[in-house]
Amino acid sequence: MKQRKVKKTYGTHEIARLCQVTPPTVIRWVEDGKLLCFTTGGGHRRVWDTDLAEFMRRHNIPVPAALEAGLRLKFLIVEDDAEYRRLMVRLVSAAYPGSEIAEAGDGFEAGHKVHAFFPTLLLLDLHLPGVDGFKICEMIRGDGDLKEIKILAVTGYNSDEARTRALNSGADDFLGKPFGEEELRTKLGNLLAYTRRPEKGAL
Repeated sequence: MKQRKVKKTYGTHEIARLCQVTPPTVIRWVEDGKLLCFTTGGGHRRVWDTDLAEFMRRHNIPVPAALEAGLRLKFLIVEDDAEYRRLMVRLVSAAYPGSEIAEAGDGFEAGHKVHAFFPTLLLLDLHLPGVDGFKICEMIRGDGDLKEIKILAVTGYNSDEARTRALNSGADDFLGKPFGEEELRTKLGNLLAYTRRPEKGAL
């Protein structure tokens, strides 16, 4: 049975303690749009653990070990070109030391590993042998257990048509080959920083 990480939220006083600032400072971060939060039905501000950790890293605030332990990132890199796959593994490892990385070389293997490995983020080549990346996107978005996985579509067919089709199939973002290290880092950082907000009134 697949084990899923239960996400945790933090209130302003907890965040103030972790960041060694005052609660009004945390509220100012929120009001200035620097720290993503949502409001509970009771009117209390809450920040997801992923958003808090990303904020702390971005502002060079040490992330507590307990918070890091619950946020182990898992990447699944799906690419049929072995050389390009090794390159992406190397770049992701450098950008996120300590993360878990799995690989797949075709669509069938990718479909199996998405369920078995349950990645935080999927780097997905769109043109694969077997099942193509567009179908994998649609499969993930149609599965209630998998639909929150972030998907970065990667392809050598860098066109507006490919981008539109990828996004319509369920990808969160699109990256054309060839790409640079900083471009990949930026795409990954943006996807990992963004967390879907709860429905209005949800705690």
